[in-house]
Amino acid sequence: MMSDDATAAAPGAPMPDLALVSTHGEQTTLHAELAGRPAVLYFHRSSTCPVCAAHARALQAMRADGRLGERALLLVVPGGADEAAHVARRHRLLDERVVWASGTGHAEAGFGRFLALQHSGVLLVSRAGTVEYRRSAAVPVQSFEERELREALAAHAGGR
Repeated sequence: MMSDDATAAAPGAPMPDLALVSTHGEQTTLHAELAGRPAVLYFHRSSTCPVCAAHARALQAMRADGRLGERALLLVVPGGADEAAHVARRHRLLDERVVWASGTGHAEAGFGRFLALQHSGVLLVSRAGTVEYRRSAAVPVQSFEERELREALAAHAGGR
């Protein structure tokens, strides 16, 4: 059964201020980490999901060549510091402030579960903390589409 929170971070809605844990166990919140910066957030299904890892690499490449503009990139995995550290090790080029764990906070952001499958997906968040774009799916291959994300980035240039 799907979580009732499936629309918690719908376009136009405020992004919930999730509790986050770093790769070293440091605790913070999403809003504190973003500090008013617009962002691209990718919510992994799990720290070991190979499809999510491929999406993270694609987002990392978009960040490296400037296609994300001034937006921060955060990869958010369910679980704790160990799961965040696992993802950080998989993506050696990412600085450690990119990878965070949400504990069980995925549901707060609208990434519920269908049967045993944790939903994954990507969100664009504005400087004001509202969701500008959302793509999510129970099946990770459908949770990220680069062309669609580029169009959303163009439509929301600057992350006002």
